[in-house]
Amino acid sequence: MKKLQSLIPAVCLALSCALTSACVSAGDVMTERKWEAPKALFGTDPKVMAEIVAMEKAVEKNYNEEFIKDPDNPLRYYADSEDISFIDILAPGQYHGEDVRNWFNFIGPKFVGDLYLKNMHVYAKGTTGFVYMNQIYKIPGPNNTPIYWVMRQTDVVEKIDGQWKILHTHLSFAADPVDLNPATWVLDYDMTPREMPWVTGYGGCDPQCLLEKSNPQVDESK
Repeated sequence: MKKLQSLIPAVCLALSCALTSACVSAGDVMTERKWEAPKALFGTDPKVMAEIVAMEKAVEKNYNEEFIKDPDNPLRYYADSEDISFIDILAPGQYHGEDVRNWFNFIGPKFVGDLYLKNMHVYAKGTTGFVYMNQIYKIPGPNNTPIYWVMRQTDVVEKIDGQWKILHTHLSFAADPVDLNPATWVLDYDMTPREMPWVTGYGGCDPQCLLEKSNPQVDESK
């Protein structure tokens, strides 16, 4: 079992979560949350969508079964080009060309969890397209309680020599701007759907309210 192959990386990742608030403990997200079936966007041919989804599910399988043993392995699904890019949530997080390989080789041996790709929304026209989805990373947590990173992921893809390849990957979290200072923001882990901000505001506060909180008026009468 790959989770038992290395205890130290798991501890390091859990500590990183505690220090950076980059993840969240929860129940079994994979069974408690309703996941959507893949969806074709803007008139995308369902057969083409199925090809791209199959490629992404192969990537998911590769991360879970091969990555920790051979960090280069997922690169088989990326275009063989110095222009590929991978934007990660972990700083500095912007990797291009050969640095994508360098990042994979650095992080691969620390990859001790399970990765899931869900909620795929696929667009393709001709030989190019994109996939927007959720990436869920489940790692061992304290007291056998799993820790989940529920991220947003976008892949830009191209069909090259008959196979769909990834040109660009972008991972992100959303944030709840409780104040104008980004250092105070609370990550929204996309665990459950939330109301639109034009309905609820942010933290019970609309943008003008945030501005007023950050720039309180001075009472000149005192």
